Amino acid sequence: MDKKVYLLWFGQTVSWTGSAMSFFAVGVWIYETTGKASALSTILFIVAIVGVVTGPFGGVLADRFPRKKLIIIFDLIIAALMCLIGYLALNDILTLALLIPFALAFGIFEIAHWTTWSAFLGDVVKKQNVTKVSALFESAEAISMLIGPIGGAFIYSFFGLSGVILVDVVTCFFGIATITFFKSKKIKAKGNLNLKNVYLDLVEAYNWLKKQKGLLSLVLILCICNGLHGFISVLLPPMVLSFTDATGLGFVESVAGMAFLVGSIISLRISDKIQGNMKVAIVMGLLCGLALILGSLRPSIYLLSICFIFEGVSGTIQYTISSGAWLAITDEKIRGRALALRGTIAQMLRPLGIVIAGPLGDYLEFSFYPENVDVLSPLVGIGPGRGYAILFFIVGVIYTVLWLFNFNNKNLMKLSKQVKDIVNR
Repeated sequence: MDKKVYLLWFGQTVSWTGSAMSFFAVGVWIYETTGKASALSTILFIVAIVGVVTGPFGGVLADRFPRKKLIIIFDLIIAALMCLIGYLALNDILTLALLIPFALAFGIFEIAHWTTWSAFLGDVVKKQNVTKVSALFESAEAISMLIGPIGGAFIYSFFGLSGVILVDVVTCFFGIATITFFKSKKIKAKGNLNLKNVYLDLVEAYNWLKKQKGLLSLVLILCICNGLHGFISVLLPPMVLSFTDATGLGFVESVAGMAFLVGSIISLRISDKIQGNMKVAIVMGLLCGLALILGSLRPSIYLLSICFIFEGVSGTIQYTISSGAWLAITDEKIRGRALALRGTIAQMLRPLGIVIAGPLGDYLEFSFYPENVDVLSPLVGIGPGRGYAILFFIVGVIYTVLWLFNFNNKNLMKLSKQVKDIVNR
């Protein structure tokens, strides 16, 4: 790979770490302000559902305009929105209601940013290196998950939400600076950007994906997995904060980040061996499910840390294989829309998981568990947060069964061969 790719990796590592700090701090602020999982669920749901709806249009833009310029524009918009939130927080006028329009905007621009970014990443490397570059940038995200929660908790404790957001904005500009060293490939669009051509662009991408049975099978399975992860994103903060503080939650999330980093390093070292290997991806899915079951059994930071070590390593390897497959099969003309459809389908059930997790988790925590504590305590233990742990346990069971059911999926096995044929040309 070109050595400049490592400069890009460093810049995005710094930028994504700042974003992770802000995301963590906003989540803590919401829970401290309301004391309910359903409040966090509402904000996450808005971001997720808007992203699902608008995602394909981001793919159209990524296939029509220079991707580098689009990434910079989206980054600047997101930074401006964060500055406004920081201003409101600094003046003690930020409320949950005021966060809702920001959540709508983030849903639009975050998904457009990530779609364009994924397509841009496929532009800067050759087909033989797509799994390796996927693993490399998975490590950037892993580092952000490792440093972000701990760094966010530390800054939040001294300077509040506005202090964390200031750091996020500074790191965002650093990431933008490193992108400027790369050139965007010129893309020939079929006609002007109007409603008719946007529709035709999306239809073309949809028809392309229908023919890719292996990719379609993979993304549908991951759609269910991401729906289950929607539950986890809502359940984890109240489940942990019920028996510890923000520092404890930051520790657990940072352990998850360390696990993602280890997983990405492993993926990078064995990228040639796992490239397109769907059997490995399936086994990693099974390990994720079993790890989630383990994490629900007792109110323990250490047990949850073990859970997220296994979940993080296996999930990262699985995601690297999936991303490598998509980058290998797509070409630059269709890549933006194909990856946008991938993101839309993969995240389609996540909003549902998010919106259900809050009220259902609250019901299990405050009503169902106290009424059935004698029956449930041998399974998930005793104490605050164990109602949320029941739902956490159920999610792990469903996750495990899903991958067992698809262990010999024929479309996935054919996808393995398709990817290997392409990268070996």
